[in-house]
Amino acid sequence: MRYCNMHTHTDFSDGADTVEANVKSAIEKNMVSLGISDHCYTYFDTSYCIQADRLEEYKREVRRLQELYKDKIEVYLGIELDGFARLPDRGDYDYVIGDIHYVQTPDGYRAVDLDKNEFIEISKRYFGGDTVAMAESYYRSYAETVCPMRPDILGHIDLITKYSLVDESDPRYVRAAKEALAAALEVTSIIELNSGAISRGYRSDPYPSVFLLDEIKARGGRILLSADSHAARDITCWFENARELLKSRGICSTVVYKGGSFEEVGI
Repeated sequence: MRYCNMHTHTDFSDGADTVEANVKSAIEKNMVSLGISDHCYTYFDTSYCIQADRLEEYKREVRRLQELYKDKIEVYLGIELDGFARLPDRGDYDYVIGDIHYVQTPDGYRAVDLDKNEFIEISKRYFGGDTVAMAESYYRSYAETVCPMRPDILGHIDLITKYSLVDESDPRYVRAAKEALAAALEVTSIIELNSGAISRGYRSDPYPSVFLLDEIKARGGRILLSADSHAARDITCWFENARELLKSRGICSTVVYKGGSFEEVGI
């Protein structure tokens, strides 16, 4: 099976390698296509995203390499857009990944995936140590901010579980996650199976959790294998395992981005 990866970070944001290094790695791996999707500029947190004065440079570089390597691989210009950010020039991109990385608090936006101790501090300060309540807030924000942007791809919907500090068996958690997923699937059917936390050593399993995979299947959603890679070597991380996981849940196909559109392929 030939793969694509539409969730790729480079040194324009918080990735380790250049755009070209990622393209060359994809060619070596005989991939169908590669989408570059660095983090969109986020005005309230500039620590991890493309800086505002480099957005045009980012677009030019991806388009340059798209043309340079067009005979070897399809390269696409994407962006990962946080629900609390803004993208005034969406038409400049081939596709948009929509997701969130924050919970909204009286003191502003706080990242749920920055650091385990930070996660614990947020839960204690704003949610009385109730991580399920924190997750409920996260999922409400996901539905309220990501859905209106109508992204092409739904990114790591259960990022709130990154540090395994939320009880995913709690009925409140299950309800909140399913409600957010249902709302999101109203605007796009494409949701990623994201292995990014595996390649960076935070988890041994991907997003989303198995019960959400089952819900995606039941609701007619379609799965896109996604590495959420931050290094060129990781652009197909865990993809073979992902195929086996999907088959074990009765999901017999994924989608790849080819020729400018999503194409169903069997696994």
